[in-house]
Amino acid sequence: MATLVLDNGAYTAKIGYSQEKVSVIPNCQFRSKTSRLKTFTANQLDEIKDPSGLFYILPFQKGYLVNWDVQRKVWDHLFGKEMFKVDFADTSVVITEPYFNFSSIQESMNEILFEEYQFQSALRINAGSLSAHHYFHTKPSELCCLVVDSGFSFTHIAPYCRSRKMKEGIQLRSLAPAHLPVSVLQPANPICYSWEGGKLLAHSPDYDEIVVTREDYEENGHCICEEKFDI
Repeated sequence: MATLVLDNGAYTAKIGYSQEKVSVIPNCQFRSKTSRLKTFTANQLDEIKDPSGLFYILPFQKGYLVNWDVQRKVWDHLFGKEMFKVDFADTSVVITEPYFNFSSIQESMNEILFEEYQFQSALRINAGSLSAHHYFHTKPSELCCLVVDSGFSFTHIAPYCRSRKMKEGIQLRSLAPAHLPVSVLQPANPICYSWEGGKLLAHSPDYDEIVVTREDYEENGHCICEEKFDI
């Protein structure tokens, strides 16, 4: 089964199959100020010779996914024949969502992924958790890390211990006492660092245990997602 990794950011979507390279694509639609009947979706912006007369419509507001009409059109484009040609009957998806996401948004995402697109399994996860997984994979001797996730809408500082998120510590606070050494790592490509973590997670031997399958969802509904996804 193929695994599609989608870091669904508020401004850009980082997407690609776990066996392939990542593509960074605008997660929005564009319209012309002079001709509003014409709409461009995601990377269709590349076809426009003069983008100065365009305005964009984002599916996210203040860091949360609220415009599902726009998001569906972007996903239809990404999953369709022009882009990744997703075979939903044989594809699992890893998709990111914000820390402390609203339950109503989570339920809508479950319904769209399983009922509309009919992915065979799904994993909803924070981008910071994927970054932590990437970090611990490349530095197995490290016990803990602080992930500074500075995105389009806001910044979160989240502590992790062996890839386990410490929810009570996700806040602005003193990083460490003065007598403790602190090592700061800036990835070579920070925009795609979370996506790379998702790619690594998709090849993990534990992957099948942390996803929710379509059969699980059809039998148990949203509650199985709430139980398995640590958001």
